[in-house]
Amino acid sequence: MRGIVFDIDDTLYCRQDMLIRAAEIVLGVSIPDWQEFMRIYYEKSDVNMQMLESGEVSTHDINGWRYNETFRISGLPYRPENGGQAADTYLELQTHMQVSDELAKILDKLAADPEIKIGILTAGESKHQWNKVDMLGLDRWFDRSNIIVSGDTPYMKPDIELFRMFEAKFGLAPSDLWMIGDSYKHDIKGALDAGWHALWINRRFLGSQEVTPDITVESDKELNEALRKTFC
Repeated sequence: MRGIVFDIDDTLYCRQDMLIRAAEIVLGVSIPDWQEFMRIYYEKSDVNMQMLESGEVSTHDINGWRYNETFRISGLPYRPENGGQAADTYLELQTHMQVSDELAKILDKLAADPEIKIGILTAGESKHQWNKVDMLGLDRWFDRSNIIVSGDTPYMKPDIELFRMFEAKFGLAPSDLWMIGDSYKHDIKGALDAGWHALWINRRFLGSQEVTPDITVESDKELNEALRKTFC
């Protein structure tokens, strides 16, 4: 028996295109270097995460601040209200997000396999993350009792207690568990420190890190191939 735990954002769906598109719509420009834009945005995403997960600030307000900081550092022309406008546009684009057809086929196989248990461990504001579960239709594959949103707990990713919670849920040893995620800090290192295996979706094209995951991919195509080869 093996357990596979997925992150949501930039794992079960890719949000990068929507984040960039929202910025381009609001500013009326094309982002010249999307990789650098996303690097800055993700860097700012780590700021004030605890306040977000505790509900002290809203996802909308944090995303507006992240956008304005990214606009400023990137040297893009913007007005103070543009961050909030981009956050609104991004949320509207999210209403059309979906799990890709290829990943859906893989999840169908994993959910039907009696030797595999699957779950979700995601960071963020509780209501916002559960809305994503519903919008993506993740109930098709994941039992809601096997979904942990860190905003519903006293812990933040990569706190080892979140990984221990899944070990208890699945009744599996750390060595039988895999974490699939895009954040090296929150998903991968947290899992490896807990004694799990890890598959890293390195969308930010980061170099060598402190500890090495079992598998590293850089695109949705590579992710699907790795999931099929490893688990299906």
